[in-house]
Amino acid sequence: MRSTGGHMATGDNIRRHRKAKGLTQAQLADAVGLTKGAIRHYESGIRAVKPELLEKIAKAPEISVGALKDYGVETSRDLMALLLQLEEGYGLVASEDGMSLAVDPKAPHAPKLAQSIKSWAEKRAELERGEVDEAAYADWKASIEYLTR
Repeated sequence: MRSTGGHMATGDNIRRHRKAKGLTQAQLADAVGLTKGAIRHYESGIRAVKPELLEKIAKAPEISVGALKDYGVETSRDLMALLLQLEEGYGLVASEDGMSLAVDPKAPHAPKLAQSIKSWAEKRAELERGEVDEAAYADWKASIEYLTR
């Protein structure tokens, strides 16, 4: 049975992004200065990845650390708690009908969030029009600089 703990999700993220960049475990290990066995243990969730090491692992295939982190979202309740945390600094608010989110421009980080969401909308539209394929879209998601406070 698969673990739902943080180690596993972070490991899955490392594996997915490593493969998307066309790297073997050995190539990633060389780039980061680790053994292939260590990479295998991180990807399988046997060992937890320390935050400073996660940064090194992310740099090798040019992935944002945010793409590798596990935000612990397993249920809609978890997601709701995360969204509520984003309200204050980023101005993320719900529409009255509950079907969409909006950005309150008065929040401190709202302009950066709005610009990032606009880029996402443009990339999704390219995917839906067939201008980029799923692999290119996944690559874009892995490379985007995730919002940090």
